[in-house]
Amino acid sequence: MPEGSVRTAFRMARAAGTAMGVTLRNLFRAPVTVHYPRVTRPYPDRFRGVLALTYDPVTGEENCIGCRLCEFICPPQVIKVEMLKAEKRNYAKLFTLELYACEFCELCVQVCPTDAIIMLRTFDLATTDRRELLLDKDRLHALGRQFPASWATGNGLRAMQAPPARGKGEPAKDAAAKDPAG
Repeated sequence: MPEGSVRTAFRMARAAGTAMGVTLRNLFRAPVTVHYPRVTRPYPDRFRGVLALTYDPVTGEENCIGCRLCEFICPPQVIKVEMLKAEKRNYAKLFTLELYACEFCELCVQVCPTDAIIMLRTFDLATTDRRELLLDKDRLHALGRQFPASWATGNGLRAMQAPPARGKGEPAKDAAAKDPAG
């Protein structure tokens, strides 16, 4: 028998022994299977899932002013908004979201000036019909009432991206870096 064949056979036997060792170590462990949907795992604190529209809690009016910023920034172009001009303020006459093609990039949430569009702490909108994932304004408002909101709203995300505020009398770092004498 050639020497290479013996070496190959030894490596195969060692690999099989290692695999069997892993199997035996895990044989008596408790299973990690979660019987969803009867049992759900807790969501992480910073979890962001399905999109929804919100109402103003004080006035009860919808927050969306139909500015269409979310429509313009959406990379896959799944948001469609038509504005309705009114005397006091503008509203979204039509708001549709094609959730089946959404990338969940959160750009629409970040640009919304009124925090009208938010991400929820859920992902569970499973369906067998793709047409049910074409969400209109009424369905988006219903989702906003049904599930808890995520921590991230447009104003909160913009505040995180802003540069830190400097205290009074604190020199600008850029000016000190440009001055060769200082």
